[in-house]
Amino acid sequence: MTRSRKLRVTATAVVLAALAAAGASTTASARTGPEQYRKPACGAFFDDFNYSSRTDPNFTGHDWSVRTGGGGPGIEGTWTASNVTFPVVDGQKSLQLRAATNGTVSGTTQSQVQQNQERFFEGTYATRFKFSDTPVSGADGDHVNQTFYTISPLDYDWEPTYSELDISEYLPNGGWGEAGPVDFITSWNTYQVDPFDGWRISAARRFSHAGWHTLVATVGGGHVKYYIDGSLAADHTTDGNGHSVYPRRPMTLNYNEWFIDLDGHSGSTSAYVQSADWVYYAKNEVLSPSTATARVNSYRSAGTTHADTISC
Repeated sequence: MTRSRKLRVTATAVVLAALAAAGASTTASARTGPEQYRKPACGAFFDDFNYSSRTDPNFTGHDWSVRTGGGGPGIEGTWTASNVTFPVVDGQKSLQLRAATNGTVSGTTQSQVQQNQERFFEGTYATRFKFSDTPVSGADGDHVNQTFYTISPLDYDWEPTYSELDISEYLPNGGWGEAGPVDFITSWNTYQVDPFDGWRISAARRFSHAGWHTLVATVGGGHVKYYIDGSLAADHTTDGNGHSVYPRRPMTLNYNEWFIDLDGHSGSTSAYVQSADWVYYAKNEVLSPSTATARVNSYRSAGTTHADTISC
């Protein structure tokens, strides 16, 4: 899958990880210098996306930002803040991202929301995500990509600590040589931008994913495991050439909706949306999908719309 990303240049230490069993969950460990130590289960991030708009001070205060800059992936220079809204979707207040095109670059808009700090690493990631197969307006057929992922900066080509987990890249109308619908689950080692070449492993689920699904990814013990609605969809350790795809540094947490290309467009403007009901991250804990969902339900039943104790 060929694409590029505009990433900030930062420096982050390399972290190697392992896991140890501990009751109903598993606590990750990290190596700092010559001594390995076990970190206690500590810290979590939860957001119910209960915001009035992208300019809600609570939204920005909770370290979310909306992308408006240039760069990839997708159509250069088309990231549009107004494409990010917080409507009620199927009875739940949700984060909604929109992408629209009339088949031209000037008539295209895409959207991305991210947590600004690179502080997501080992542990469990979960979100309730609504995929769509058809546009909310206009003709169908565009090569749109509906995504939830974590990523670190690529400081330079083949940067050895680069880390990226594409927990879901859903292409309802195909792209990258696929006819669609297809959902790609991809774990990365690293890549170079131009000409594109990269080390990664990907699982492809070639059927419709339209509607709500609970996506869970766990990072621990050298494995990155991906679940959809409680069922294991992929278990990644290395690519086909033995390069580890286990994350090597903390990452940001992201949603975006973008166009792979404009080749599939017909007619006037077509608009597509993706929605997220909530997002949860358990730091240093490998949880079952049911346990992750139970923790989310505990937050919601208590009336908690946001929690952030990652730094504890």
